[in-house]
Order: sequence, then structure tokens, then C-alpha cells
Amino acid sequence: MIRVTGNNSLLMSTLNTDTDNDTKVVDLLKKSGETEKSSKTTGKKSEEYNSVKKSASSLKASATVLSETGADSIFAKAEESGDYSDVISLIERFTGDYNSLLESLSDLDTDKSANYSKELKSIISGQSEALQKVGITVDSNGKLVIDEETLKNADKKELKDLFQGENSIAGKVADKSIYIGANAAADQYVDSCANYTAGGTSAEYAQMANLIGSYLDSLS
Repeated sequence: MIRVTGNNSLLMSTLNTDTDNDTKVVDLLKKSGETEKSSKTTGKKSEEYNSVKKSASSLKASATVLSETGADSIFAKAEESGDYSDVISLIERFTGDYNSLLESLSDLDTDKSANYSKELKSIISGQSEALQKVGITVDSNGKLVIDEETLKNADKKELKDLFQGENSIAGKVADKSIYIGANAAADQYVDSCANYTAGGTSAEYAQMANLIGSYLDSLS
């Protein structure tokens, strides 16, 4: 794995060298697959990528806790105490995180982000009738809308069947959010690499080296 050691010229050489070096960034770019060609990444576009990563991380966190099984799961604790207020609160948080990720993907406005939105919505649409029974509906934009009274009075077994386990809505959404966040980070990195030009200043080279180093370190 490439490390940034302060020698930016060496890193830039790696970027431009067509060798069989398995760690060269050129190979990483080729392996990125269907990365969309775009113009120079602007500060706004970078913010949009960051928003997707942040939203995906938040959704992954709430969906993971909601889908957990076992004696320490939120559903097991609710069954033991008879108090489902934490479950209801987490479902509300989950729906908010889900809606936030849809917004972030819409703001990013790429073919990939549109596909990610469709994949998320497909998970929900597969259980739309069951969700409606517990007070959760889908609006015209695909966002989740909660009827708080219906949710609070919903059959607890139906809630558990919908949200607990890896094959539940929450389990599938958790997996999808990890995928979306990781790909947003990779695409942001690739777009940043596309900004590198032979005529760049030393400051731009240093910035690019730091971007590459941070990304590669996150993979270790």
C-alpha cells in the first residue's frame, strides 16, 4: 500500500508511471470500474460527496442497531422490559437517516447516485404494505413518512419482523448504506485524481498527495 512520506514527487511519479507496480494509483483508477467521467471536481461537488458519506454512515449506524439480534439487541431488551419506547425512537431515527441519505444522493446528482436511490427505494417498496400497517408510508419522493400514533400502537411482532435480522428492511439498508458510503469515498478520490495535471503547482501536488494518502490509509 502506498504511504505518503512527504516525498510528493515520488507519489506523483507513481501516478504517471505505467509499470506493473500493483500499488500504483493508475491501477486503482482502472479497478474503480464504472466511475463517471466528469469535469474538474469543484468544492461544491466535494461537499456533496462528503454529505453522502456522512448520511450513509448515520444510516448504517441506526440500521445496524435496529437489525441486531441476540440477548443484547434493542428488541430483546424491549421484550424483557415491556417498554418499546427505545425501539420506536430508533425506528424514527432510522427513517430520518434514510430520508437524509436520499436527499444527499439527489444533491450529488450522478447516474450512480440515482441508481443508489433506486436500490434503497426498492428495499422499502418490497415491504410497503407491511410498513403501512405499522404507520410508515412512502411519499411521492420516496421518503418515509411516519404516523407516530399508529407506529406506537403497532403490533410489536410485526415491528420485529420488519426491522430485526440481516434479511429485514434494516439489515438490507445497513448493508446498502455501507456500499454507498464506500463507493462515494472511492468516486470522490478518483474525481480528485482527475484534477491532477502536469502543469499543477507544488501546492496542488501536495494537496493531491494528501488526498491520496488519506484515502489509501482508510483502506488499511
